[in-house]
Amino acid sequence: MISYDLECKNGHRFEGIFSDYSSFCAQRDKRMIQCPICDDSHIRQLFTGCSIQGKSSVKKNLRKEHPTLLESLKMIEQYVKDNFENVGKDFPDTARAIYYGMEKERNIYGETTRDEIKDLVEEGIPVLPFPKNEKIEN
Repeated sequence: MISYDLECKNGHRFEGIFSDYSSFCAQRDKRMIQCPICDDSHIRQLFTGCSIQGKSSVKKNLRKEHPTLLESLKMIEQYVKDNFENVGKDFPDTARAIYYGMEKERNIYGETTRDEIKDLVEEGIPVLPFPKNEKIEN
């Protein structure tokens, strides 16, 4: 698996995870990659620095101290499940009700579509799309 920082032509930055570089290129060239905020498919890869460790013992120690991307995503997902209320498919309506003061403010998560996310963002409601880990692992 390889992770890239990406940006659409509207300046929205997001991360993409691909099996390898050629998979990323093929999907980008076919305009299969879309911005999760505005659905734009004109995507460019952002430069990110990298680090190469020479000794395998150093790598083993680093892994213990620094989780992998997938491990980090699992930790975030668990934190959200432990500390946020799951409102399921009612997420867009509940997010609006909280934002406009019709419901008490609280941390929520749930299910929604790209179009609903786009509508929420256009209304100024702060949301963060987050993939389910089982989709990433496949």
